[in-house]
Amino acid sequence: MNTKTAVIAAKLKKIRESYIKQLPGQLETIRAAYSAFVLGEQGNAPLEDLHRRIHTMKGASASFRLGILSSFSLAGENLAKEALRAAEPLGTSWHQKMQEVFDRIEQAISSIDSLQGMELQIQELAIAAEETTERERKLVYLCEDDSYQRLTLATQIGCFGFEVLSFGELEHLINAVQSAPPDVIVMDMIFPDRPLGGAEVMQTIQAGRENQIPTVFISSQGSLSNRLSAVRAGSSAYFVKPLNVTELCSTLSLLTSAVKPEPYRVMIVDDEPQLAEYHALILQEAGMRTLTINDPLQVMSPLFEFKPDLILMDMYMPGCDGMELAKAIRQIGAYFSIPIVYLSSETDLEKQFQALQTGGDAFLTKPIKPERLVSSVAARAERMKIIRSYMVRDSMTGLFNHTATKEHLDTTIALAQRKQEEVCFAMIDVDKFKLVNDTYGHPIGDRVLIALSRLIRQRVRKADTVGRFGGEEFAVVLPACSLTEAVALLNELRESFAAVSFQAKDETFSCTFSCGIAALSLYGDATALTTGADEALYAAKAGGRNLVVAAGGIGGMKK
Repeated sequence: MNTKTAVIAAKLKKIRESYIKQLPGQLETIRAAYSAFVLGEQGNAPLEDLHRRIHTMKGASASFRLGILSSFSLAGENLAKEALRAAEPLGTSWHQKMQEVFDRIEQAISSIDSLQGMELQIQELAIAAEETTERERKLVYLCEDDSYQRLTLATQIGCFGFEVLSFGELEHLINAVQSAPPDVIVMDMIFPDRPLGGAEVMQTIQAGRENQIPTVFISSQGSLSNRLSAVRAGSSAYFVKPLNVTELCSTLSLLTSAVKPEPYRVMIVDDEPQLAEYHALILQEAGMRTLTINDPLQVMSPLFEFKPDLILMDMYMPGCDGMELAKAIRQIGAYFSIPIVYLSSETDLEKQFQALQTGGDAFLTKPIKPERLVSSVAARAERMKIIRSYMVRDSMTGLFNHTATKEHLDTTIALAQRKQEEVCFAMIDVDKFKLVNDTYGHPIGDRVLIALSRLIRQRVRKADTVGRFGGEEFAVVLPACSLTEAVALLNELRESFAAVSFQAKDETFSCTFSCGIAALSLYGDATALTTGADEALYAAKAGGRNLVVAAGGIGGMKK
């Protein structure tokens, strides 16, 4: 277990132990509320209090992965709901059922294992937190009346790189927002004596604000009525307890992110330099990146380097016309689907139709209004970006696929050779992965691969490229990196992955990987480099697995 994971584990352990310690007292307050209801001296208030307290125990115990206690609490909550809806006095059967619930809750509390469900919780937090170490810290206000859930959730959100201020009282939250608005609010829906208190308060907070504060509602109730109340209060998202903290924090990241999407990249091919620059200026003002080519015979090299999302092309040019150039580009596999839009003064509909039949996606006539040019280019470029993402990304892990990784390797090598820099290529393979699938099932195997992909993406440098080569095999392209540095980096990653625990029903297990690394200076080209890394990986497997082996003799020790 690395230092960060150990810190998370220690915090969670302390909170969980504190929560479990107070459970007997919490049960006593539930029983006291029931007794007050039976005496009937305070009207309906004791029954509402009983419902709230059991509801709180259900949600909190589920969040702490205490499934048995949560299920018994749910049964009690349902009985309390039944009583609240009852038009006639409750019979003996109802009271017997409620007493049975209390007895089962007491038995569940007395038999709690403080480590129950904790390993998986730590693993998910550690992996997800690894992805957020470089994220700018954003201020989150958390409002939750249950002190243990509030402390636990604040700690977990903090692990994802957010600064969290928590509040147990709605009035305290209102005062804090008036003094210093946060980047986002996480708001519980249900508060004592106020079943929709969270929504009511957020309506008050948001009223009259020029810039609405993004708000994520959390609740043990997932009913449509509660969700509609949240929507009417301006909710950005709604999560039902027990919370998936990874998904919650991903949502918080999206709501607070100031990162703009990558601008569209448009290549303009036109033998009229001034006209090309004019169209480029229009698109640039709309936030796009452009590259102008005035000689159609010089398109190929810029095409591979610029990687456009769309080509805007004149129809008639010296050397070759637009239709011939479109055909040539379409014969390149990577650009078979790229949008090609003709921008020409040709008004003959028959010729325009012919141009579209020979590789074009649209035909725009010069002169063209800037807004039409922008909208036409943007719509088709966006479609290309979406298509390209499906073409180059592995659907499960989100990493580059085999083909895209090899293309990145080729591009990295070409750039490194011009700069006279080193490039390392690493191949990673999960040890005995078939045994994992056979023993625990493919869904658990997929979880292992996703966890490894997240760890790799987090630990490598921003300049590195990570891809899924196929099955349980991954690849990393490391530009401007020596063999010694690459071995050190991959060994750190190997040790971290080996420390991760995975949960499969009642069993906990861990996995390791083997890795082979090769350096460009020893191999010279992409094909030889890939072969060298593959041979080093084979040597790591033959050497006993859980090893990093580098071609050339530098290797990692088995842990």
